[in-house]
Amino acid sequence: MKRLLIVGLCVLFTLPLFGKKILLMEPIIKDVGSERKISKEIETIFKKKFDYVSYSDVKSKLIDKLKKCGSKADCWYEEAGDADFDYAALFLIKEEDDEVLVRLVVIDIDGESNVADEKQSFGSVDDLTAGKLYKKLVKGAFGPIAKKITKSGGDDDSDDDGGDAKMSERKKREEELARKEREAEERRERLAEEKRQREEELEQKREAAERKRRLAEEKKREEEERERARLEEERERREKEREESNARKRDQLEKNQGKLEKARELVLKMCADGKYNEAIQAIVKVSQLKCECEEDAKVLALKSQLLNFNKVRDKILEGVNLLNYSLILDNLEAAKALDQEIVSGGTEFSQRIDSIYAIGYYAKALDMEKKDNYVVANENYEKCLQKDPDKKECKQWNDGKDATVKKLFDKAKVMKNFNPTKAKDLFRSILKLVTAEHEYYKQAEVELKSMEY
Repeated sequence: MKRLLIVGLCVLFTLPLFGKKILLMEPIIKDVGSERKISKEIETIFKKKFDYVSYSDVKSKLIDKLKKCGSKADCWYEEAGDADFDYAALFLIKEEDDEVLVRLVVIDIDGESNVADEKQSFGSVDDLTAGKLYKKLVKGAFGPIAKKITKSGGDDDSDDDGGDAKMSERKKREEELARKEREAEERRERLAEEKRQREEELEQKREAAERKRRLAEEKKREEEERERARLEEERERREKEREESNARKRDQLEKNQGKLEKARELVLKMCADGKYNEAIQAIVKVSQLKCECEEDAKVLALKSQLLNFNKVRDKILEGVNLLNYSLILDNLEAAKALDQEIVSGGTEFSQRIDSIYAIGYYAKALDMEKKDNYVVANENYEKCLQKDPDKKECKQWNDGKDATVKKLFDKAKVMKNFNPTKAKDLFRSILKLVTAEHEYYKQAEVELKSMEY
């Protein structure tokens, strides 16, 4: 600190007129024109009157930061506190109510304050001369700091006061430099102290967190040890109870084995007779008996098969009642497999499964016929007769196929003019419903060819 102060004092005595400087920021000129002329007039004032630094002589990176500060004195202190200028002058010039308004803001950087913020109106751009700007605006705005920054070391309107004044000014500058150095050193010491305190606080927090973690781990280990001991005691107690319970069960299970075997045979007989609901009730009741032998597995498997078969059979019967072919055809194969697994060769259900298939095909044929899908309808009517040749509804379709084909041909002829796409579909259906020798096959073929040209 002392070394810095001595160097600073040497510089002061080497340059007796060393003084404070002001930064002239690039004027902001909006909607006025003559930007170069106005900037030149302003710069003329500073060249003649003040010790100043032009924005053009400052590094562009610093200038970009200062532009963002605007007129905020604290921002200027943050960004330019160590720069080689002590004040800043900001000019804003714009047109307002047919006049040219000039605003001047003077910032004391070290003091973090605005020295002046003044406005002055001029009749036109031609009035913005160096002389008029100085007299009407700059002189008054710079009044509080004029002696510090003028080239002569005093105010523009006063004479030099002689050697005593220079010595007094030099002393003030020495004191100012010493103050700045003290403040800079104090700021560095303060920042270092704050950093040290933050590091100490972080270290204390880390140590506290580590202590807390170790205590938590120790507590967790103790709780785990207690829990292991409790679980071991509980395991031993349950093992003893299990052994006692197993001894009691063994006697009962030996008695149950004969009952289970007899009950399973009775349930199988019920299934063979088609008494499925009674068989399910019986197997559910008898499955409560346990022997922990082969009969347990057999009864459990039979119970599962019966319950699954009954669910599938209920869906099929619902489909028969509703004529819903999906419920019938999607579940018949599964029902047949379950039925034959329950009783070898199948029960009463397997014996009449073909008639149920016929109902499913008939239901699907009806649905397809309603949707004008006569080809699929015909296929399902034929499957229906294959499963049940006596199925009356399917026989009626087969016997009346010629009449149906004629009806389709007449319908296609009518639709030919207003719905040709639908008519083509009907003609193609006829080609799939009858053989090539049939009279309507040939007529449908002719109609299709005529519609393609």
